[in-house]
Amino acid sequence: MSADKPVEAMTPRRLLEEPQPAPAAALEPAPQAPAPISTVTPPPPLIVGVPINPRTGEPRRPVVIVLSTVGCWLAVAITAASVLWVYWDAISRFDRASWLMGQFVTGPGSLERVLLAVAVTVVALIIGAANAIVGYYAFTGYRWTRIAGLIGAVLTCGVLVLNQLGWYAIPAGVLGAALLWLPQAKAFFTAWTVRRHPQQVFAPPTVNVVYGPLPRYRKA
Repeated sequence: MSADKPVEAMTPRRLLEEPQPAPAAALEPAPQAPAPISTVTPPPPLIVGVPINPRTGEPRRPVVIVLSTVGCWLAVAITAASVLWVYWDAISRFDRASWLMGQFVTGPGSLERVLLAVAVTVVALIIGAANAIVGYYAFTGYRWTRIAGLIGAVLTCGVLVLNQLGWYAIPAGVLGAALLWLPQAKAFFTAWTVRRHPQQVFAPPTVNVVYGPLPRYRKA
């Protein structure tokens, strides 16, 4: 062997072939279809025939309710104007200020005149309070205002003891009470009754209750 010949490095040989690593996908378990989740069926919505206002989430107020409220409050305004006019006329002509004051003979500064002034004030307050209550609570959807409206219409006839201006409160009060008996108003009150006092709806019974591990988690 010549000394000038280069010596090749010896590369070790692998006696056994190393096994190839399994792909990652083969190591992962096969995905299983998700099991359905048991949920409680929501109760059916209550339908009363009145659309819901999307802005407020409350039953939409029909036109008849708005007109009824306007009529009742108009009766309040007319009654107030009438009694104020009675006060003004009582300064110079007490016996002609109102029908009630003209039924009695009184002297200036007498107790009878004070009592008559209190009487017309009480009459106006009763009429005004009745119509104001009916108008407000009908606007907010209370069914009992249908009966209260009839009572308020009867009480409004008390303006006959005031002056002629007060007489115009009668048709306003009667109109406000009559509109509450229309079908649209009845449906509106029913919708508000359902909203304030919802029915108690029970969930359907639960069946096929499984105790312990679910079948898909049990070992064979």
